[in-house]
Amino acid sequence: MEKIEINDLIIEVRRSSRRKTVELSVDRDGCILLYAPASADNSTLESLVKERRIWIYQKLGRKDEELHLMPKKEYVSGEGFYYLGRKYRLKVLDDPWVMVLRFRNGRFVMPPSWALRGKENFIQWYTQRATEWISHRIGMHQARVGVEPESMGVQDLGFRWGSCTHKGKLFFHWRIILLPPERIDYLILHELVHIREHNHSPAFYEHLRRVAPEYEVHEEWLRRNGDLYNL
Repeated sequence: MEKIEINDLIIEVRRSSRRKTVELSVDRDGCILLYAPASADNSTLESLVKERRIWIYQKLGRKDEELHLMPKKEYVSGEGFYYLGRKYRLKVLDDPWVMVLRFRNGRFVMPPSWALRGKENFIQWYTQRATEWISHRIGMHQARVGVEPESMGVQDLGFRWGSCTHKGKLFFHWRIILLPPERIDYLILHELVHIREHNHSPAFYEHLRRVAPEYEVHEEWLRRNGDLYNL
């Protein structure tokens, strides 16, 4: 991963041969991203970052405030939870047939005793579904990329959607199953390409473009909307 480090700021540089301009952004998680043409020289990029340091610090403060203002989920009847890009309501039912968290007839249902640890139970449910869904989709996409992962796991990756080790082991955040299917497919392709290229070099984006021509559209959507898909 190409980075620029200036004082206490760490900026991730993402190059694209199709990009003509330089764009600086701060994700909701505080990650600073610099999108640049593949041919842009490092000195120019460093100068831009230095010129916009005040703007970056302002954005970091604002993003931190936004994260604190995000409403916390309540595990009560009527609360909405995302699954494959759509939001479904939860119904807490004191009923003999409702013994665990389930998704049935277009809604989530769980017994009152499970609601006491609602977040943990939803994470477990999402993790199971993500493991099944992603395993199936990897099987569909790996030939397209020309690679085969060593293994795949689903866990909490903090602010990352996915990661790939140098041995070809893929990991995905459990939150990925909350996203629309087309965004999940893109993230799977992204990590599969990392088996070939273990950084965000021009070669990586060249491979990515071949299998996901609209990758910049997906990246922009995830930057703008990704934080909405959470617990």
